Amino acid sequence: MRVLSKQLFSATRSYLNRSTRLSLSCTTLRLCSSAAIQTIEKKVNPFGKLNINLPYNVEIKATDPHKYPNMDTLLVKLFSNEVTDMKDDLIKVDVSDVTQIEALENNYIGDIKCVIEVPVRYDIDAKTVGEGNVAISGLISSSINVQTEYGSIVGAKLQGENIVFSSSEGGSITLQKGVQGNIEINTAGDGAVTTDKCAGNELDISTENGDINLGSNYCERSTFSTVNGNMYLNNLHLNSTIDITGTGSLKICKYLIIKTCLDGSLQANLQDGPAKIQLVRLTGDSEIKSQNDVSLTIPEDNDAKLILKASKLYIDHKFTGEYSDDGKQFVSENTGNAFKVETNQSIQVAPSDWIESLGLKQSVKKH
Repeated sequence: MRVLSKQLFSATRSYLNRSTRLSLSCTTLRLCSSAAIQTIEKKVNPFGKLNINLPYNVEIKATDPHKYPNMDTLLVKLFSNEVTDMKDDLIKVDVSDVTQIEALENNYIGDIKCVIEVPVRYDIDAKTVGEGNVAISGLISSSINVQTEYGSIVGAKLQGENIVFSSSEGGSITLQKGVQGNIEINTAGDGAVTTDKCAGNELDISTENGDINLGSNYCERSTFSTVNGNMYLNNLHLNSTIDITGTGSLKICKYLIIKTCLDGSLQANLQDGPAKIQLVRLTGDSEIKSQNDVSLTIPEDNDAKLILKASKLYIDHKFTGEYSDDGKQFVSENTGNAFKVETNQSIQVAPSDWIESLGLKQSVKKH
């Protein structure tokens, strides 16, 4: 934290104190497009906690450290393009103990958006109702907990010991520009989850029918679960568990594809959807159980010990090993970590350096 001169500090404190005394009494406001219809500024503890309970769209971000170097200021503004005549305040802010921001009216009014700026090291517990969306960015916190009903959640550039994003009625959840911590994400209905880069100790993502799209994952332990959603998992590192519990209709499940660039270990329990998995390196014993086709793309020099069981096996000739008498089981000659795959449908195995490996069976043409 930079040291202010006495004169600058005095001027800053005078300005902040004057601002916090601004009257928020009942007034009629006429506003232009995106005008603020309510503004509140408060002094707070630099390492406090903020509870939010609002029926509006909410944006939470860190205060500008150059403008507020003491990290002790809370800024709250309400914006709207539709609401042009407000006779009463819509929210109240209480900083007597844990900082609280809540609505004075429970109903959603117009297109109101609440923009909240807090010190960068602030814990957040935010809840919106109805279709209220939440965007949160740029914080380093012990705890970040965001809950919506139908609203979406977007988190970006976050670090926290525990980060929980939850949507009870199917809002989509997006992580951008890196999120680090123990991360839990869940949504219901058709709500989808999209992430950029995740890092930390644990990652837990679950949906019902919505897709899961993962950019890169560097969490020590990760769990991905869905009922009927599609999973697209790229750059999957360390230890991962995948559970797809649904037995939905063919229309839903025939599009279910897990395409994983796997550099770690994997435990997967799949149902009716096909799986496509690209292996880079296996760092621990792994197992996949499926009720549908499984396509594996594996480097020729990988030392994973393949243990495959299926009604039909289509294994490229470059992978050597022994077949069972009925041709439904295959064990490779390698002696590395075990990679067990079992399905009552087919398993295809092809070298990863051959572009068309996932579309062919017994042999592959090299480009």
